[in-house]
Amino acid sequence: MLEVFYDKDCDLNLIKSKKVAMIGSGSQGHAHAENLRDSGVDVVVGLRKNGSSWKKAELKDFKVLEVSEAVKDADVVMILLPDELQSEVYKNEIEPNLKEGEGGFRSANLVYWLGNILYNINKINADIKKVFKTSNYVAFHSITSISDANLVDGVVVGVFKFEKKAKANIYYEKELDAKAIKNCAQYLNSNTNKTHFLITGVSEKLYSFLEELSDKLNYSPINNIIGGVASGERVGDEVYTYQFVDNEIIKNGFVIISFENITSYIDISLGFAPYGVTYKITKADEDKIYEVDYRYNFADILRRLQQGIQEPKDEYLYYTPINMLDETDGYVSTLRTVKKLNSDYVQFFGPVKVGQTFKLSFATKNDLIEEDTLIAKRLVKKLDDIEAAFNFSCIARQYILNDKQKEEQNVYVNIFDSHLFGYFTFGEIGPDIRYKKLKLYNETSLVCIMKEKNE
Repeated sequence: MLEVFYDKDCDLNLIKSKKVAMIGSGSQGHAHAENLRDSGVDVVVGLRKNGSSWKKAELKDFKVLEVSEAVKDADVVMILLPDELQSEVYKNEIEPNLKEGEGGFRSANLVYWLGNILYNINKINADIKKVFKTSNYVAFHSITSISDANLVDGVVVGVFKFEKKAKANIYYEKELDAKAIKNCAQYLNSNTNKTHFLITGVSEKLYSFLEELSDKLNYSPINNIIGGVASGERVGDEVYTYQFVDNEIIKNGFVIISFENITSYIDISLGFAPYGVTYKITKADEDKIYEVDYRYNFADILRRLQQGIQEPKDEYLYYTPINMLDETDGYVSTLRTVKKLNSDYVQFFGPVKVGQTFKLSFATKNDLIEEDTLIAKRLVKKLDDIEAAFNFSCIARQYILNDKQKEEQNVYVNIFDSHLFGYFTFGEIGPDIRYKKLKLYNETSLVCIMKEKNE
């Protein structure tokens, strides 16, 4: 249903007391400036000295200043410059002259940076510290980032300022080794009252790391850990899934953001329905299945699913991940997505083991949205006045959702009535359905809602 907003729905008093610097006076800038001024807002226009728009703005009775001067006393800065100029002007003239406002980002409790930018990884730490004047930050690569219901291919920066006693701390390890497992388990066992976001890069060690870490966690249920594998572009033989924290560039380890004095709930949306017979893996190697039920080449079974397709692609099998079943109870424990269909084996985005059982599964874009809606409604019943929500969603879901990519996030934003942040992952991290162990998921959407505690 379309919801239309009118003047009566807006509180102009929120900006009437502010001084607005309009940077740029082109087709958009001049219209915004005039609308605000006509509504009673104090507006100053920032332009390049003696540029073509300077005289035009003066003729409309605007106070016109150079960009650096316009910004100095402004409470709100609107940048309406051509895209190709924004970065340079912001860096040289706007950022050095910004003043700190009440609850402004320079006094943030936590800053996180995520985006698909490879300009110079050695500068990211320094640039974040320079702009935000804080060491309590984390940054990582993301092919597509989530800001409310918007999917952003560039950079999303989240700035958190807690109003009560909530805190955000950052813990990290540089390697996924035995020492890191021991240290991380000790950290999590000592902070069971916190909510943890676990962010890693692409690593062959991740699955075993999560298994061994789960075995060392001495509390239950494990309902306070959620996260995902950073996603990034491949350049040559390297996939950029780094994390950045405390002047460190972490390639083979992980980062944990820990929230204290908050109430949170998490849930997992799968949306894929299992069908057909149950298969047992009888020959496998790491992330490859060769044989099922002691006699069938599993690759042949999947190829039959693509019969009739003129030009079959491995990506088409994103619609039919395998539904891994729990070894004892038979419930769906996680999904595994096909990475490559070879002549004699099927390779997956995640490990498989001899003895595991599974079913084929299937979902349409509508199935995924319906499951998202179900878990969102389930979550909203648990927490009133949600203040923030986070979404870790698989990049393969984007492929299936196609023209409905934004609908998943629209569901969360509309039902939670809160801001939504997150990114599309190369694998999701969260508890199993019974909150006993941590799992590496494929093709899921993990959601966390939170609110500061009153005490």
